[in-house]
Amino acid sequence: MTPADKILIARTSLLWDHPFFGSLAVQLDVIEKPDLDPPTMATDGRRLFYKPEFVMKLSKPEMIFVMAHEVLHNAFEHHIRRQSREPGLWNMACDYAINGELVEAKLTMPKMGLLDKRFTGLSAEEIYRILQDEGAKARGGDPGGCGAVIDGCGAHDEAEIAQLRAEIQMQVRQAAAIAKGIGKLPGGIQRLVDRLTTPVVDWRSVLRRFIDGIRTSDYSWMRPNRRFLQSGFVLPSMRADEAITHLVVAIDTSGSIDDKALVTFASEVNGAFGDGMIDKVTVIYADAAVARVEEFETGDELDMRPEGGGGTAFSDTFRWIAKNVPDASAIIYFTDLYVCDFGDEPSSPVLWAVYGDSREMDALIAKTPFGEGIKIITEGRVP
Repeated sequence: MTPADKILIARTSLLWDHPFFGSLAVQLDVIEKPDLDPPTMATDGRRLFYKPEFVMKLSKPEMIFVMAHEVLHNAFEHHIRRQSREPGLWNMACDYAINGELVEAKLTMPKMGLLDKRFTGLSAEEIYRILQDEGAKARGGDPGGCGAVIDGCGAHDEAEIAQLRAEIQMQVRQAAAIAKGIGKLPGGIQRLVDRLTTPVVDWRSVLRRFIDGIRTSDYSWMRPNRRFLQSGFVLPSMRADEAITHLVVAIDTSGSIDDKALVTFASEVNGAFGDGMIDKVTVIYADAAVARVEEFETGDELDMRPEGGGGTAFSDTFRWIAKNVPDASAIIYFTDLYVCDFGDEPSSPVLWAVYGDSREMDALIAKTPFGEGIKIITEGRVP
């Protein structure tokens, strides 16, 4: 039996027993590559490369697993999500994200495969960051020995990334429809497909709508936009009777703050601030009590630098706002929501900007007694 025969048998078996994976597998161009590096298998989203010696070492169940492993790299868009991350460590993270799903689907993982229950349900980006923090080192381009993913295009080729994403999303929808049509889409795979095909709500848009929803756009010469004063121009600020004039941003410093999420969140608030949508921002740093307060006006650059960390309670923060910022038009609380003491509902609208473990965010937001929540997810939404 040749390597090509073993691959054909694996694809056929997947079509019969796991048609979701099989339907994705048959759409890949299979290419023998004796000098393949890594010396296993690899996919770039459109092609499947294999080293003959690697294929011949695998049993039939292992070959089926590796084939499904490779198509999930594509279904999860790993070939267009690496960006500037180290390739070997990225492959490790992707393998951890994939293999748990395949083991749950009752496929037989090769002994060298990477599996850690801690990572079940996390995105490859989240796992990559954990591996980095733990000082993990990649062993070659395919550390898990189950087949690698390679970039489908350059990290900055937006047009090609969009094309590759459109192709794989269409293939995933078609594969799911085929599997469901013949009654072979198990519950675990259905949940996986739901994550892949459910439209994502962009938290940035929700944040902008929250700010925009409590103001009406108009211009007034009552307070010039200081951002342009140094250039000699006096430009108006956005003002109206119902305009958002004073935004309060509370930063929960009690836990381990996600620096990347905070920077991304701050840049979005800065954007609204710079657009003249907000006149004044008060930033509160708090754990169980208010620790520090900073104030910014139109034209300033928001610079959020949290300090310290202790227990968590929101009641002191809301009491401080009621006493010191009675004119607050809205309150945005940046937090991981690990708290029991929410305090009394303030008179101003509240938006919870939630960061942390993406698997827990929906449940945490559902428990908030007031306000609405957005999930600050700066990384992949699927494994």
